[in-house]
Amino acid sequence: MSLNDFVVDALIRTERYKNTRLWTVENHAKYSTLTAPLASSGNPSRFNLQIFQLMCALNQQGMAEDGLCADAQGQGALKDILGTLAERLALLSENRHVHYVELGPEPIKTAHLLGRITEACTSLRYTAIDINQTSESVMRDAVFPIVEQHGSFNYIAADYRTVERADLHHEQDITLITLLGFQEGNELPVTTGRLIRSLASDATYIISEMQIYEEGLQSNIHAFYANPHMIRFSQVVAMQQGFIPLDEHAVTLVRFKLLDELIHVAVTLQPVEKGRQQGCLLTNICLKYTPEQFRRIRARHCNCSVLDEFASGDGSVRYQIAKYLQ
Repeated sequence: MSLNDFVVDALIRTERYKNTRLWTVENHAKYSTLTAPLASSGNPSRFNLQIFQLMCALNQQGMAEDGLCADAQGQGALKDILGTLAERLALLSENRHVHYVELGPEPIKTAHLLGRITEACTSLRYTAIDINQTSESVMRDAVFPIVEQHGSFNYIAADYRTVERADLHHEQDITLITLLGFQEGNELPVTTGRLIRSLASDATYIISEMQIYEEGLQSNIHAFYANPHMIRFSQVVAMQQGFIPLDEHAVTLVRFKLLDELIHVAVTLQPVEKGRQQGCLLTNICLKYTPEQFRRIRARHCNCSVLDEFASGDGSVRYQIAKYLQ
């Protein structure tokens, strides 16, 4: 079963959605410009560009907003935790030839991390891998000025599941593979594990960002998806897929058993109309691990050992550094 299948099965067991017409969309169909979406008209990539711009705006807001994700005393804001992560990556990169590989690139957090890494490393090769080619010019503008004195900027327009470790080997001392923006939550653990094992080699570190589920943090998850950029994201995805959006999306948390893990999942359901039918399009599905699940899944499915974790003050966001084990 796909992640969409698990989620739909959980939704139709709820009182609210058991009689609702539900449509799903695969991530590839939302983000890819490698093949034009069949349902859209005119210039199909305009939707992909809007989606990329919305995610950039979301990250810009996250980095600019003082106190976002901080505790009651104002400690541990998101941008401060990202700064701590940058220092740790700089320490790993010190006096080394580094290959920084970004899966699904975004310019805001990346520029911050790379700026610190380049101060410590001997050289830095940056490679973005994306199915949304509208990101290339933005990433080049953001990253090239940072790396031009230390290495190179590279962009691979491809589904990163089709890239292999040989494509990333350039005689570097270490490889940093990043999964930022909660994107790991868009895949089943076994899928993420297969991806990491296909890309990683000796001296590879996986850097991931996860929005955490714990009792008491449900309101943080709902607040994130209530952000105007996320609301607009759902409307754009609906139009991209040939639907008419009718209202703002709803956000719900469902859970299902996966192997021996009870996984919580945030789902956005966009009210839509298509033809004469009305229902909801599932525009975003994102796993929300507990801190313990985040560590267990990294070890069990990805053959990695967790080196460090950095949690926001309110506990809702966690960055993880894990080393791939040969």
